[in-house]
Amino acid sequence: MANQKRLRDLKGIRGALYRVEQFGTRAAFVADGVASFLRFRMRNHALRPSITAVMVGRNDDYMVDFRERLYATIDWNTRHLIDHVIFVEWNPPPDRELLANGLTERFENLRTYVVPADIHRAINRNANLQLLEYHAKNVGIRRAVSPWVLATNADAALGMNLINKILSTPLEPDVVWTAERIDIKWDENQQQEIGLRGSLRYHRFIPYDPMGTGEFALASRDLWHRARGYDESLVKHKIGCDVRGIAQVLAHGAHIHKAGTVLHLQHPTSCVEGVRAFHGEMATVEGVPYQNDENWGLANAREVQLADRVWQLELD
Repeated sequence: MANQKRLRDLKGIRGALYRVEQFGTRAAFVADGVASFLRFRMRNHALRPSITAVMVGRNDDYMVDFRERLYATIDWNTRHLIDHVIFVEWNPPPDRELLANGLTERFENLRTYVVPADIHRAINRNANLQLLEYHAKNVGIRRAVSPWVLATNADAALGMNLINKILSTPLEPDVVWTAERIDIKWDENQQQEIGLRGSLRYHRFIPYDPMGTGEFALASRDLWHRARGYDESLVKHKIGCDVRGIAQVLAHGAHIHKAGTVLHLQHPTSCVEGVRAFHGEMATVEGVPYQNDENWGLANAREVQLADRVWQLELD
């Protein structure tokens, strides 16, 4: 045994074993993806639940070709599981066009809400944050009408094993579904869609935490409302807000089930590549349950229609 350990610790052997392990992980991921896709093709798709996906963003340079990633994930997710999408465009840059108009032109099952800069300035307490991601998700969660609501990200595609799991399992009102994140490769400034082959381009495995990842939290609309969404007292934070939100729904009687894998389109500005100032401060689960006020999600804002399925929120 000791000799085997010494052998594994040799630099060349250690590197070779690592490459073998990575090959095995990648091969298992691809095999599961293909098998899950074939199972999906055999399903009765008339029986899928009514789910609204809430996504947020702004037309800035947080990541390269954000618009293309956003279009690709919406196309993939709505083709396989999601009925409706709410996109919340938070604090749009004044010198850039809105994403909202292009989104509603491209996707008939999508509506958008624009949260202007004055509301962001009134709430935000961190000069490094131009998008209060979880306040924005609350805006969408509050306005969703489907019985099931998914809080997800603009660069997250649902894994085929996750899709099959949700399609084959009766959803329960007091269960919150979380997922295991796997990063997949995305060709910047070249790629336009995901597709089966694109969904199998393994890059990195993130160990599963039952408290979830910001890329996937699915629960009943009633449960989201009972918990009053994500913590709106966090006005300097981004990292950890997702976990705090899951802790909140657990405090309101929920149970966690694992849905499968969610596929994150790899990019260099992700916090797993290194935490930087624009990721905000770290939230914890201390002080849960929290209590948002009755107007959480900017429920008291007026909705001024800008275009077909595009509204801007305004506060008096």
